[in-house]
Amino acid sequence: MAIFPLFPFEAADDPQLVRIALAVGDDELAQRTEAQAERRSELNPGVKSLAAVAAHARGLATGTVDDVETAVGLFAEGERPLALASAFEDLGRMKVDAGAIKDATSAFDRALAITTSAGASWDAARLRRRLRRLGVRRRVVSVERQLTGWGALTAAELAVADLAAEGGTNREIAEKLFISPHTVNTHLRHVFEKLGLRSRLALSREAEHQRHERLQ
Repeated sequence: MAIFPLFPFEAADDPQLVRIALAVGDDELAQRTEAQAERRSELNPGVKSLAAVAAHARGLATGTVDDVETAVGLFAEGERPLALASAFEDLGRMKVDAGAIKDATSAFDRALAITTSAGASWDAARLRRRLRRLGVRRRVVSVERQLTGWGALTAAELAVADLAAEGGTNREIAEKLFISPHTVNTHLRHVFEKLGLRSRLALSREAEHQRHERLQ
């Protein structure tokens, strides 16, 4: 546990870590991860995503379906589609264990729709396998990523773009994301090309415009 602060923090990783800990029989790690997720939520009572993460981690650690359903509801109100898909998948697994096949199929279908839309092909393939075990087949629908605009940016490019828009230098961004300044420069070049921008000032203005649009 002492080495965890050395890694970049992503709240939605807590349920993943609980799942891994349970899979290898490390109950202590599962409980400590659940506790830290709960603590973050308590310290930030107005942040629904942290409340969702805490409920998801708690549901996995205790095997409580109600908590995972709460996580689904909270994630659905935010902008973390893959975290929502993950919660739906865990809810589906629990429904299968409870013999509620219809509910499980519905949860897996929701997760599959999200992962397919996001281009998360590995996760989508796993969900199709889960559905096949239930006697349900879903055809593969390819999703083409946008070539330009914010929708064309990868997760890594978005992370770099957000920090650059806030005024971070390449070195500062590299330190925060645990990547090299050269990699930051490469991502920024792709960001500028996809957004049709020429400067960080223009990027800051466009990022602010995007935030304003999301709030409408």
